[in-house]
Amino acid sequence: MKILIAEYAVATGMPGTYLVEGRAMLSTLARSFERLGHQVIYPTVGPTIGAGEGIHIRGEEDFEDLLEYLEATAGLVIAPDELLPGFLELLEDGNTINLGCSPAAARLCADKLACTHRFEEEGVPVAEIADSNDDGPFVLKPRFGCGSERMELVETLPENLGDRIATKYHPGEALSVSLIASGDRVLPLTVNKQLVSVESGFEYVGGIVPHHSDREEEILQVAKMAALALDLRGYAGIDLVVGDLPRVVDVNPRPTTSIVGISKVMREELADLILRARFSSLPERVTVEGVCEFRKDQLEIFSG
Repeated sequence: MKILIAEYAVATGMPGTYLVEGRAMLSTLARSFERLGHQVIYPTVGPTIGAGEGIHIRGEEDFEDLLEYLEATAGLVIAPDELLPGFLELLEDGNTINLGCSPAAARLCADKLACTHRFEEEGVPVAEIADSNDDGPFVLKPRFGCGSERMELVETLPENLGDRIATKYHPGEALSVSLIASGDRVLPLTVNKQLVSVESGFEYVGGIVPHHSDREEEILQVAKMAALALDLRGYAGIDLVVGDLPRVVDVNPRPTTSIVGISKVMREELADLILRARFSSLPERVTVEGVCEFRKDQLEIFSG
């Protein structure tokens, strides 16, 4: 098959660690699909990854045209949460099979307020939305945004939240679950340790894949509940804080940086599992051997 992997940072030339993370994810996925014998193409404003065939574009406008009109059998889109739904709609408007989640699921994940309310309706443990009657501390974060962007820990709620939401702060371990979903089947890949700098405003600086915990069964159960509540498809990452309960704090309905570690420790091919989620059936489990630790500022070594 001809597989399109459209990674936004590489395609549009985003600066700094966005590009470093994007290249690492793109390279990891492209090499996995190529090992299965598939042809890989990807849009780029210049950076290459040593795998697949780069299609040179001029920026976001060309990126959107490529998603809608480029001929490919199937495609994956990796983009900022608030942009992803529209890009997925363009992909599906063409003749390319979407290997990721639906535009509707991506739109729900991008809206952290609506996503939290959905989890509460479905009984998924979350960091609850705070109000003026609650005691601090609180976590402030954008209602729409990626990962740890503009997150802040405060003791009192500001009078005007602006474009942010406030949740109750729950102390605990910052973990994530990488999984692949297909209908009512959810296949966990790994539980991951998230290396987070609280002093820098909850900045994500890297990860350890996998992370072994004596609460793993409980953590995986909550991650599965979250994936089913949102009707996720394909690869996704569920971010949790694990304290009194494993509580979901964010959902990434797309490939995440953890795949660079997963590709080093999982015996199965990521590309094969992504394709099986769309075209056939997922296995009961995966085989993970060893541990991979990575830092965001050292991801160049994963980019080929």
